Amino acid sequence: QVKESRRSALAPYLGIGDAEHEGRRVVFGQKVMQAVADSLLGWTTVDGRHFQVRQFRNMKGSIDASTLPADQIDDYARMTGALLARAHSHSVDPKLLAGYCGKNDKLDEAVAGFAVAYADQTERDFEELLTAVKSGRLPAETGI
Repeated sequence: QVKESRRSALAPYLGIGDAEHEGRRVVFGQKVMQAVADSLLGWTTVDGRHFQVRQFRNMKGSIDASTLPADQIDDYARMTGALLARAHSHSVDPKLLAGYCGKNDKLDEAVAGFAVAYADQTERDFEELLTAVKSGRLPAETGI
C-alpha cells in the first residue's frame, strides 16, 4: 500500500518545522513503536509529494475486548499495558530512560502509588455511576 504522508497535525502546536520527508518521519515513528516491523515499510517521493509504503494487509489478529469474559479482562489489560510499555521503552535512548528512572525504588513506588490511587478513584467513580443509574438521574439500559 502506498499512502501519502502529510505534516503532523501536532506540528503547529509543538513548534516543529516541516520534516525533510513526511513519509520517512511516519516510517521512523512506526519502526520505533512496533514490536514486529513491517518488512515492506518504507517511503518514497512521487511528483514532489511524500508517501509511506507499507504492507496492505498485516494479517495480524485483534481482540474485541467487549467480548471477553470478566475473568480474562485483567489478563487483557496486563498484556496491552506490557505492549504499550515496550513500545514506549523503544522510543527513547535506553541510557536516558535508565538515568531518568534511577537506581532506587522511588519511581517504582511512585508508579505503584499512582496505580493504587487511580484504582481507588475508578471504584469511587463506578459507585457514583451506579448511584446515578439507580436514582434515575442517568438513564441506562440494564440487563444487556
